[in-house]
Amino acid sequence: MPILSKKPRHEVISIRLNEDRLKLLERYQRSLTDQTGRDVSLAEAAFLVIEDRAVDMDREASRHEMLRTPTASLYGIRKKWESRHTLSAAEWDVLAHYVQAGTEEETQEPPELSPAIPSRESYLTLLAAFEAVYISRKNRASKRAWYYFGNLGGGSTDVKLPDDDAERRDQTILKQIAIRRDLLNPTEKWERPGTIGQCFLMAVRDEGVESTRLDQVLAPYWSTLWGLAARGHWVRHDRQPVRPGGPIEDDFRNRIILPEPLKSGELEISFTGIGRAELGVRIDFGPVRRVSYLIARYPNLAEFRAMLEEWSAKRSWNGRHFLMTRAKEKGPAKFTVWLRQSNVDVEFTEKEWDALRELFQKAWAVPEVQRWLRELQLEYGEQG
Repeated sequence: MPILSKKPRHEVISIRLNEDRLKLLERYQRSLTDQTGRDVSLAEAAFLVIEDRAVDMDREASRHEMLRTPTASLYGIRKKWESRHTLSAAEWDVLAHYVQAGTEEETQEPPELSPAIPSRESYLTLLAAFEAVYISRKNRASKRAWYYFGNLGGGSTDVKLPDDDAERRDQTILKQIAIRRDLLNPTEKWERPGTIGQCFLMAVRDEGVESTRLDQVLAPYWSTLWGLAARGHWVRHDRQPVRPGGPIEDDFRNRIILPEPLKSGELEISFTGIGRAELGVRIDFGPVRRVSYLIARYPNLAEFRAMLEEWSAKRSWNGRHFLMTRAKEKGPAKFTVWLRQSNVDVEFTEKEWDALRELFQKAWAVPEVQRWLRELQLEYGEQG
């Protein structure tokens, strides 16, 4: 046996076992003695038990240590992937832990809250990522099949998971994945694919897929996985981004020269750096209204952008930060935006609203603004 060729450690430890555990260790000792044709001591048998589980123990300990410093750990995972495209098994575990949080905690589903978070596209990508890990599992007869089936909505169907046929169980899980994908395909009235974040976490952690294989099969899905993980950090850790705590002068955003204000009629938007790394966007609604509004955090800005691009006058917009409605009176269309944080509402004509949309489209096209927003998106994950 390869494990028996390893030299025993020289450190001496003392452990106390109950009678059942002692008998089990003695049975293992006799088994090793018979296999090797030499006497194996009880201490050597105990050492080999630990040695046999060393990889799993290291993975579990590393995962625990990283979860104690989540911001630094996740930032390190991001930078390591960007430079090498390789992660350890424990790092994949931590990423999957936050993917699950970002996917299933504080979700937004229109019309209760807009926009949909996670988005339909993110669910489709995560479903594909789970399928890729599931297909790559070490043991074809997965012990987690019932867990996956239930979390993918199988319990609400007439389909039964066979107890005595691993191949049929496998095909049933794959079929359930396909069903959930079909329910996501419509761009309108799509359905969430159950608790897919739980399935992904379990598959990464417990299906025995080596880290090098995870690197390969999950590489196509990295962008979405990271966005969900960063959002999970934001949800779990007091709305904070995945941002290092180093010196402020090391941040490239301190060297960005932001563009001059952009104007259209009475409307004006301007940009400013806030604190260490936030991009502030100020909207001046003109001398008649005498109102200006500063969007100071990326989640608010991401939602405002989504509202500008996705809102339809046929329905209201009901977001975490903004509420928008159309006046029902006859005559020219009028829209009202309620700025929840400031408890202020602003009324727009259709022409003014279109002008504001055009201003923001110009702003998004500025390279310096794009670069700043890309970094904020990586730090905050999927928002707006």
